[in-house]
Amino acid sequence: MVDHIKFTTEIIKNWSRGWYETAIQKPWQMERLLNASTKSQLESKLWIINELNNLNIKPKRVGLLGGWFAHIITPLLIEEMKVSFVKNFEIDEDAKNISYKFNNRYDKNTYTTGHKNVMIEPFNKKENFDLIINTSCEHMFPMRKFRELNSHINCIFVLQSTNETKYDDHINCVNSAEELANQAILQDVYYSGSKVLDNGMTRFMVIGK
Repeated sequence: MVDHIKFTTEIIKNWSRGWYETAIQKPWQMERLLNASTKSQLESKLWIINELNNLNIKPKRVGLLGGWFAHIITPLLIEEMKVSFVKNFEIDEDAKNISYKFNNRYDKNTYTTGHKNVMIEPFNKKENFDLIINTSCEHMFPMRKFRELNSHINCIFVLQSTNETKYDDHINCVNSAEELANQAILQDVYYSGSKVLDNGMTRFMVIGK
């Protein structure tokens, strides 16, 4: 079971510089960066890694939809799961640029980002992934919209959402993992479950195709 991030000298070098440069260059992003660095954020990402391991799913190319700063999930994928390539598709250009600071130890052939609204702009058909992760489904249109835009993509999906409606940017909450799977039109569900995180929020997760 994976229960931590390997806090290496390279990670602390990237993360300390990322925090420092964000505070100086983009101070308006500091609250969002703090919100992305909580115990609950780590819990939800560790949950993904452990369930993928339990299912013996070993992806090599991973796409993150709205991956935010991607500073927690990226080292877990690369260091723990030995993923060879991660691309973070992020609508917030500030977040996209900050994510490079936190993942600077990886070259562009290992970690990169794209500025994209994944619910409006389809993927380039030359881009192929064997796993797509969206831990921000509550912030987006239902995943069937993404599937309709990208009918050429045939891979495994990892999706997380919540039933917590008190936040203005939670525009698409669900009441169960089954509802989340149905929104994405998943035909084969390999994992379906829920977890109450440290912040008291219930998160739902499905893995399937």
